[in-house]
Amino acid sequence: MNAVVPDVVVLTTMASSSTGCVRGVPFTAGFWYENGAMTLPATVVAQLGGPLQPDEADLIEQISRAEIGRALSELNVHLTIDRDAFWRVVVVASLPVRTGRPLPRAGESLSLGLLGGRGAVGVDVVVSKAIYYAPSGASRQRVLEGIGRGIGRVAVHEFFHQILGAEASHNDEDPGSYEFGSPDRQAQYYGELHWSTAESLLRRKVGK
Repeated sequence: MNAVVPDVVVLTTMASSSTGCVRGVPFTAGFWYENGAMTLPATVVAQLGGPLQPDEADLIEQISRAEIGRALSELNVHLTIDRDAFWRVVVVASLPVRTGRPLPRAGESLSLGLLGGRGAVGVDVVVSKAIYYAPSGASRQRVLEGIGRGIGRVAVHEFFHQILGAEASHNDEDPGSYEFGSPDRQAQYYGELHWSTAESLLRRKVGK
């Protein structure tokens, strides 16, 4: 059984609520891929059956962005590629090892309250998990789609922490929720996810 890959969240106490838009104007959530983000370790390339082609990397990015858009669709949040957005998540090849957290991580965030927040998604962990949880006999195309969903959903989870800050709380009772505390589950890549315990908090803070 693969080890659980926890999501790392660092919260500040600068503010108890987030602001960042004039009334009626959407908040901004920046999401983009760093150069080289889709460069995979040799072991992962072997599991995938070969390196990602440019069109496959584009497909993964499109699916990940669509997943975020779907999760934020009922909120007053505009998804953008702006690296100076109020909340932002960048996709990188791998997240650095943090003191006291030796396991590889799929995502991390820093909530800055009134100043927004920033976070990241590590591709290497997401790809490995998407391969591990792929249904028996799944085609490469289906696994690529699972990778895209996985990246997008980790990003959604990081935005959840940034938006709610200290109010953010995992819901480990519902593996089909965005609030679930680990991406180590099949639903992250091949199922449908939904908001659960955080929905009312998100609507109150950034609802349309």
